[in-house]
Amino acid sequence: MWQSGIFSMGYLPLSALKNLKKYSYKGVDESLVSRYLLTLYWNWFIKLFPLTIAPNTITLLGLYGAVGPPQWIYFTLDAVDGKQARRTGMAGPLGEMLNHGCDALNTTLEVVLAVHRTRFDQYPLL
Repeated sequence: MWQSGIFSMGYLPLSALKNLKKYSYKGVDESLVSRYLLTLYWNWFIKLFPLTIAPNTITLLGLYGAVGPPQWIYFTLDAVDGKQARRTGMAGPLGEMLNHGCDALNTTLEVVLAVHRTRFDQYPLL
């Protein structure tokens, strides 16, 4: 099975499979603002959600909030969805993939909106 796909194309050697199985994503923010300000806010905010709300629901609510002007709604919900997943014991690869996919969509949306707001699209680079 592993002989096909990216391994047979030469992108990854078969020896990389051993380390690939050990991989685990861990995002850590060690900034002073995160440690002493945002973490306190996020820990307070997550308690507003009951344990019956799925973390992926919070992720999708955050993406919905990303289309509105207050971007802090997206950033807050993006930060607390993982806390909710760990709090409810529902952390897993599907939620991680959904979170990163929503982050990618939000980043694209932010760039498009920034280009539109600055009217940069009206001035071609050529």
